[in-house]
Amino acid sequence: MNMKYKVIFTTVIFASVFGIISLTSSQIITMDNYILNIIFLSLVALIIILCFSHTFMQIYQKLDKTWLLFLLLSLTIHFTASYLILFYIKRPLWPFSTTGSSFLLLNNYFIWAKPIDVFVQQLLITLLVTRLAELKLKAKSITTIFIFGFGIIHIFQIFKTNLLVGLGYTLVALIFSVVFPYLILKVKNGSIYNYIIHLGAYTLAALLLWTLF
Repeated sequence: MNMKYKVIFTTVIFASVFGIISLTSSQIITMDNYILNIIFLSLVALIIILCFSHTFMQIYQKLDKTWLLFLLLSLTIHFTASYLILFYIKRPLWPFSTTGSSFLLLNNYFIWAKPIDVFVQQLLITLLVTRLAELKLKAKSITTIFIFGFGIIHIFQIFKTNLLVGLGYTLVALIFSVVFPYLILKVKNGSIYNYIIHLGAYTLAALLLWTLF
């Protein structure tokens, strides 16, 4: 199998696994069963780490001692912000559907399961970037794959909310399609920073939208 087909195969596998996990969590288990989602997503994360332990061990060995502090700080901000929004900001009367948008609902799924969901997503993203780099793809090519495979597909959020929120969601996803591969490939602790940025974006979106509406 030449490099072109290896890249296609790797990307398709990533997209398929990503989609299966997302659909299972949101459509089969559903956000209402957030405890079951926590168990499911935790098991998925464990399986991914065990199956690709060599890759993640190499990444872990390159982290410096601050990674755990950053991770704990990120989770603390998420939980604290969620608490403050729920108890000190009046729940908005949304002029559009909030189906499937946990950062709008600010439900138990968003508070407790979303950090694990983001962790699973980042594990898959890290694996894909690492694998594509091993196939000798340049950073620019990897970014292009992410723009189409990760960024643009978020446009479907338009059908879950409205045009404004959906386009905003897609724009942020496109920016992350550039940021995530760069941090993983070029920056020390990049995979940790990706998690912090990813989860922080959801928390910030909740704060902004609950305030603005």
